[in-house]
Amino acid sequence: MRAPKQMIVILLLFLIPSAPGQQGQRFVLLPAHEAKAVSDRYSRERSERINGSWQPTKADLDGLEKSLPQISKLEIFGWDSRVHIDRPEQYFRQYVAVLVSGKRKIFVNAFCGINGQPFTDWRDRLVIVSDGDICFWQALYDPATQQFSNLRINARA
Repeated sequence: MRAPKQMIVILLLFLIPSAPGQQGQRFVLLPAHEAKAVSDRYSRERSERINGSWQPTKADLDGLEKSLPQISKLEIFGWDSRVHIDRPEQYFRQYVAVLVSGKRKIFVNAFCGINGQPFTDWRDRLVIVSDGDICFWQALYDPATQQFSNLRINARA
């Protein structure tokens, strides 16, 4: 009788990390208080003014994930039109629900990581890096229109 119980425990250990919402996901919805970090860091560089946060639904996040391929087609602000983000779904992505001039948007902060691994605390706080080229990009997503805008990448070191 021990063997079946051990087998169940082993199976559970393999299933838990792959369950939705667990460590295997390449994206995370950061807490509302991270809207201040987004505002402090990015409002200075952009025309958008972030003035609060809101709570997105699962449908909002699902729409964002489904719309990610749009990123590859967007021009990157301030860069040559030949530069694009290929395969945006392969980046680690942080989502912060923000109010931009009173409109609901989701700020996307994406990065390659270090040697293909995410930063240690990326699921808890906004990752801010000043350079890194296309390994670090940001955009705004509008859940009402399911469109991305304001794609930016970091400067080259």
